[in-house]
Amino acid sequence: MTLPAIAGAQVLTADEAVRLALENAPNRVFIDAPSQMAEGAVISAETWRNPVLSVEREGERGFGGDRVETTVSLERAFDFSGRRSLHADGARADLVAARAQGFVTQADLQADTLGAFYGVLAAQAELEAAERLREQFVSLEAATLQRVEAGDASRFELERVRQETLVLPGFVSEAQLNMQGARDELFIATGSERALSARIEGDLLPGTEGLATLGGANIPARLAVLEAGVEAAAARETAASRLAPEVNLGLGVRHAEGMGAETGVVVSASLPLPLFDRNQGERLARAADARLAEARLRREQRRIEAEAGALRRRAAVLHQTATDYEADALVSAREMQRIALVSYQSGEISVLEAIDALRAAFDAETRAISLKFRARQAEIALNALLAETE
Repeated sequence: MTLPAIAGAQVLTADEAVRLALENAPNRVFIDAPSQMAEGAVISAETWRNPVLSVEREGERGFGGDRVETTVSLERAFDFSGRRSLHADGARADLVAARAQGFVTQADLQADTLGAFYGVLAAQAELEAAERLREQFVSLEAATLQRVEAGDASRFELERVRQETLVLPGFVSEAQLNMQGARDELFIATGSERALSARIEGDLLPGTEGLATLGGANIPARLAVLEAGVEAAAARETAASRLAPEVNLGLGVRHAEGMGAETGVVVSASLPLPLFDRNQGERLARAADARLAEARLRREQRRIEAEAGALRRRAAVLHQTATDYEADALVSAREMQRIALVSYQSGEISVLEAIDALRAAFDAETRAISLKFRARQAEIALNALLAETE
């Protein structure tokens, strides 16, 4: 393998992380298993019931007597009310719901993966900022020592800088632990060892063009699940309202042995009489299910519209805030940091002012990272909320 290929294999992008997560076998089970179960239910609902084979043997004085009759027949239940077809319609609607739920699960899995990926990117940026701060304080301590030796600074100033320098290794270690924790979350989402070691590359701040919108050709998968549930509940409510019972029809052959042996055809029919149980309880339960399914759909529609609007506004505001902050406050803090180091070395400012400048620049850096990450999280949540079916 060539060196460029090795280097390329060590890079992990957001798209690649999502691909790994969606190809992971256990993750695919969560996505595919519900629809496979619903497919089985459709097959069961559409399959005709098995006939019943019955054999009767009757003798006048036991089976060794002068006359023995044997009857062999096939019997099967027939639904003339249309309930079987309606239950099949309900099962097919359940299949549509299960497939839509698969898209919801896939969207949630993708959101978890992207959240973990950009969490690593944010933790990586914070670790780099902490390491830069440590290097800057090491440089400041060296500059202070030189000034002490030259008689331009007091011993107190040197010890004050050292107090900051001694704290920073622990600060960097904490950032490293956060980084490892973020990588662990990415490993859980993707199931790939690459999440633990590959170099993470991407832009923490999202673009506004990546925000999903309502009103497309397809409805959000979360609503598709509930719409299919409404159809299934309506089919089952209609089925429960059909009062005609199933009719059992049979056809067979009767053979009489002994004196006057003969063979004949037997036709049978039976049906239950709805005298006491007229399916009142089932009708009441299915009607309530239908109303509940409709209410859930309307409530979820309102919730998605409201939440999508809030997330879109949040993403837009955070994007603009992060962009403005990086262009103004962060640039200003970095310039103040550069001036402070130069000014301290020339004796123009005190060590406390130099420390404040370094700390302010670091705070600005971490705030910029936080703003970008929060904007990215809002975009991820919005796209997951409005994920559509095919």
